[in-house]
Amino acid sequence: MYQALYRKYRPKTFDEVAGQEVVVKTLKNSVTNNKINHAYLFAGPRGCGKTTIAKIFAKLVNCENSSNGIPCNKCVCCTQSNEQNMDVIEMDAASNNGVDEIREINNKVKLAPTLGKYKIYIIDEVHMLTIGAFNALLKTLEEPPAHVIFILATTDPHKVPITILSRCQRFDLKKISDEQIYNRLKYICDNENIKIEEDAIFEIARLGDGSLRDAISILDQVVAYTNETITLNDIHEVNGTISQENVFELINCAVNNNLTGVINKINEYSNRGKSIVKITEEIILFLRNSILFKTTSDFVEDKKNIYREITKKVSTKKMLEYISIMNESLLDMKKFSNPKMILELAFIKLLDEKEFNDKKNEGEEKVIEKKESSIKKDLDKNSKINDQNIDEETLNQNDKNLEKKISKVEIDNKLNEQILQELNDFVEIRVNNTLSKFSKKETLEFKNTLKKIMDYVMDEKYNIYATMILDGELKAVSDEYAIFTYATSHLSNLFNENIINIENLINEIFNKHYKVVAVDLEKWNIIKEDFNSKKRKFEYKTEEISIEDIINKLSKESDDDIQSLFGEIVEYN
Repeated sequence: MYQALYRKYRPKTFDEVAGQEVVVKTLKNSVTNNKINHAYLFAGPRGCGKTTIAKIFAKLVNCENSSNGIPCNKCVCCTQSNEQNMDVIEMDAASNNGVDEIREINNKVKLAPTLGKYKIYIIDEVHMLTIGAFNALLKTLEEPPAHVIFILATTDPHKVPITILSRCQRFDLKKISDEQIYNRLKYICDNENIKIEEDAIFEIARLGDGSLRDAISILDQVVAYTNETITLNDIHEVNGTISQENVFELINCAVNNNLTGVINKINEYSNRGKSIVKITEEIILFLRNSILFKTTSDFVEDKKNIYREITKKVSTKKMLEYISIMNESLLDMKKFSNPKMILELAFIKLLDEKEFNDKKNEGEEKVIEKKESSIKKDLDKNSKINDQNIDEETLNQNDKNLEKKISKVEIDNKLNEQILQELNDFVEIRVNNTLSKFSKKETLEFKNTLKKIMDYVMDEKYNIYATMILDGELKAVSDEYAIFTYATSHLSNLFNENIINIENLINEIFNKHYKVVAVDLEKWNIIKEDFNSKKRKFEYKTEEISIEDIINKLSKESDDDIQSLFGEIVEYN
């Protein structure tokens, strides 16, 4: 019968254990110096060697002729497997987690070992025990007979009661490095005469994510997939992932505002059975590698060409924003049953933000180009004057023109401050009106109904405003008002400048008119503190300020500011 590679190549001695040198050395010395504890706890991620080390340790403590922490492999205890050895009792707490199973252990611990010096109980996934089972184990774990050793293994030590943890000698096993996993895989491939490319071994080691067992399982699966030399493409086909080159193509489509290309590629990968969750993780890894390459290329050993290409097109700040969006999507994928849609929405959100910023930058660039062109014309005109003298009267006239324009800019700035003050007053009134009639029930109901906004993310009319709402966080609701918060004042101002359209969308969802407002997180923390401590009273006031007028003024001011700041400042006659 065929034996899985991870079982066939499970370490049988401490010297074969990879990546846990500190734990191995400590356990060896404890046996050599006869300082064996009555209870151990091995904590660490999956596939890092917890159960393997427990079995080797159980074999070593009962070996009759061990030397320097190495079993003799000749005595009765060494030659018997763990399944045959009656002194080594293994229990899976995931399926035997009740009080009755622990009581049975308590009844048998007093019995002397059959062959060796110790009776060893290995309880795997111990965090799965019930509270009652932990309580039943507690007394025995605290004062066990001299011939009993408990070895507890868990991936979630924070779920183990502190009363249990304090009675054990704890070892935290770490993830195994990619290099150590690669060396072990290389050894297995040589032993099994498996034909595989070097890049494919490195990729398996990376996909193992610190778990040697997972990496060996991937290798085993790929060996069954193809009878030819195993390639990098075979690894991605079996594991449901895509290469960094494929990720580059996907990101490149997004950078070029090619949403159709992005959706087509996601559909293609989905139809080929690729894991959308793993693709999202690969996208985050790609962006992380790109940032590292841009900062210092020493951290990135291969695929430098594609990282160089993407860093030419996208700034570090923008890549960090992409990572944030993808990470949020990754968390959402665990809540919803359709991860493909979540990834598509993430790219839509990414493209919406990029398009907004591009338009803003494009407008600024046009203004600058216009100004540069004007200055160039003036300089050309001035150069044609050659040696002609500019009389004093002309210079005086130019000085007067300059003074007029500077004066106009100062007046416009004062007007702009006045409009911003009106906007701040409007925000304050809506915040006061919301909190004066704040209702937890209304807030909860509003938040539940607001989930319907996902239906409008693909809507041609409302998709931008739906994305704006999703970027914020609902904080407080009354019978007719709602407050949203945003990380920065820029985002909250953007929300307030689009209040009319946002309220229309909310009206569509709730079939009721709510008046909304947004504040940045820093300002909200101050408001919340005042509200909770009752430092000031939030009173309802009638809205006398029209948000439509403020938005119109802001729009006009943004156009006038361009001419005021970049108009012709010096004229030549």
